[in-house]
Amino acid sequence: MNIKLLRDCIEYKEQVINWLNQEFGCETSYRFYKELIEHSMEEDELPITFVAIENETLVGTVGLWRGDLLSRQDLYPWLSALVVNRNYRNRKIGQQLQQFIEEYCRNKHYEQIYLYTDLVNYYEKTGWIAVGKGYEYMGGEVTIYKKSLKD
Repeated sequence: MNIKLLRDCIEYKEQVINWLNQEFGCETSYRFYKELIEHSMEEDELPITFVAIENETLVGTVGLWRGDLLSRQDLYPWLSALVVNRNYRNRKIGQQLQQFIEEYCRNKHYEQIYLYTDLVNYYEKTGWIAVGKGYEYMGGEVTIYKKSLKD
């Protein structure tokens, strides 16, 4: 499996947009995810999107964003939009994508990264620490996680 910048394998762009819309959006959010992905194609700018490719099949995607949880714009960067192809789950691809983002952030001299989720016990297994609760735009409560990148 190789993890690459989405901008370097643009043929997967539409599939990534569809995945994000299916996993996190609704029937009216396609344009939101399309615009988000179109503005996350630079190598050294946030937001940035990466894809995991195995035998020319898109098996996962992950983003690194300036802000993911609107109510907590004071925290950044955010590991965001982690999705693994349903046919490739339970193969630690999500963990590999997390590790890739962590290394990318270390190289950019970030000391910590954040994420938010309503999943329970998934991110704790890979060293993320719950640091509090946050609220989505529509009022849903989520857990905010932090991972220190200091050695």
